[in-house]
Amino acid sequence: MPVEQPFNVYREQLSSLFHGLALWKPNPEGLYDQVAIGDVGYVSEGAFIRMFNVTLPWDDESNRTLGIPTHYDFLNLDNVTIRREKFVKLDYYSRHVSRKENTNNVRAASPDQAQGVTYRCRGRGVVLFIPHGGHREYAIQTRVFEKYIRDHAVSWFNWSKDKGLPVDRTEDLVLVYGCSMVTSWAAAAFDDYAAEAQLSLATRTLDNGGASFHWSNYCGTVDYHDSQLELLDPDGPRPRNNQCVFIKCFRAKRILFWTRPLRAAADPLPDDPDNSQEDEMQVTQVPDVSKYHDPLIGVLDYIVEKRLEDDVGTDEDDMAITYHDDLRLIQGVEVLTADAVEKYLSENDMPLLVTNGVTKLWDPWQVDEDEESDTR
Repeated sequence: MPVEQPFNVYREQLSSLFHGLALWKPNPEGLYDQVAIGDVGYVSEGAFIRMFNVTLPWDDESNRTLGIPTHYDFLNLDNVTIRREKFVKLDYYSRHVSRKENTNNVRAASPDQAQGVTYRCRGRGVVLFIPHGGHREYAIQTRVFEKYIRDHAVSWFNWSKDKGLPVDRTEDLVLVYGCSMVTSWAAAAFDDYAAEAQLSLATRTLDNGGASFHWSNYCGTVDYHDSQLELLDPDGPRPRNNQCVFIKCFRAKRILFWTRPLRAAADPLPDDPDNSQEDEMQVTQVPDVSKYHDPLIGVLDYIVEKRLEDDVGTDEDDMAITYHDDLRLIQGVEVLTADAVEKYLSENDMPLLVTNGVTKLWDPWQVDEDEESDTR
């Protein structure tokens, strides 16, 4: 089988943890300070690229990294509860990965192989090691994010295209409502179906008093990398948690009733903010890029297809919206790829809720009785 990019394998294999979208590259790399609730951006090769933060004024200096945003009314979170929790020290690994402590390994060929942990995997699998833990924070009330992305997603898309950013569709953009932050991390992605792959990981104290991760004893198709290993001084200040390993976010996709997609072979043309096309079917051959997308793409594709089947011939133009909490409605799917999510929703004919121009999955625990809605 073909070798997949490590950031795609990583995102795919950690999806079932339900912490959000796993970032293969958690470091902001100087593009911005750190991921925060209210960030708008896109994910490229496993890294989150922040365009601006909508909880800040549009002309805030930190919002100008990729260009001055179009004027907007900022997202007010005064009445939104932000829950903050401890993100525990742990190594996370997927179902095909096994681990074994190397301590007192009498067969070790070197001192490096007599410490740390060895991970073995046949097939696709990943490891995320967090030596010091961290914290995660997320918004409890999410309706304000839903309304905000409904009103602004198209303008964000137009802005990104105007700036020449690699954003092809509205649903490529995300609005962050939660993030998991750590000080240090080490990550690996296995992609070898022919033989068992393995990799050892240890921490090493340096002569200058610092520390680093150390990888060794690897074989097979495996990619690995890490951050700087921060030391915790019990008597000193704790290092900043500015490395984001997971984001929880909203995505939105326009439901254009002048087009009808063909499954696995076609997709609506890039968004037309003026909706000026004739009432006709648009069929465009596109590569099958959904397989390793964020599973939220699968939710959006299901919503759009179901709405088009129900409402072909109308003039209505709704926005399909989903967020990571929707994935808890999906049961028994081990790896939440976009394709697997869309298949599950289709096979179970999951109902939709249409409310004030928004179409989303119907969640019996999230119905807002104050708004006029229609369950389909």
